[in-house]
Amino acid sequence: MYNDFNYLEDRVDKRIRQYKRSRFFLNFFYYFFFLVQVLSAASLPLITLLPDTIIKNIVISSIGVVILMCQLLFNGVNFKEKIQDSKETLHVLETEKYLYLNKSGKYAQKSSDETMDIFVGEIEKCFSGLQKKTMRPKRRRDVEFG
Repeated sequence: MYNDFNYLEDRVDKRIRQYKRSRFFLNFFYYFFFLVQVLSAASLPLITLLPDTIIKNIVISSIGVVILMCQLLFNGVNFKEKIQDSKETLHVLETEKYLYLNKSGKYAQKSSDETMDIFVGEIEKCFSGLQKKTMRPKRRRDVEFG
């Protein structure tokens, strides 16, 4: 059934690498923007000690804009939610792969075709659940009551 297509390497391992990369970049950018925001906010009291000039006002305004942009990125991108989703999906994929390779749990005492079918079903169920999570839910007024 899966002769030409090695499901474990071609689908599961690629997705695991993809989620690890995604989680790394999301973590990196989250901490980068968080650090920029904290350093910008911490520099404001130091800048207010400078003599009152137009340059000081421009610098304070630009730092405020930087803080605002970082906050907008945090709210718009939902870094924490995406990091958590990729962490959960990665955990499910690695757990299913481990159970399948060790023939334990729900894969114990089954033939190789049955275990492969169960494995493919569980992995695809994980992917379809992820797609449902990322889809935007309908607004209340879009739902028809009948």
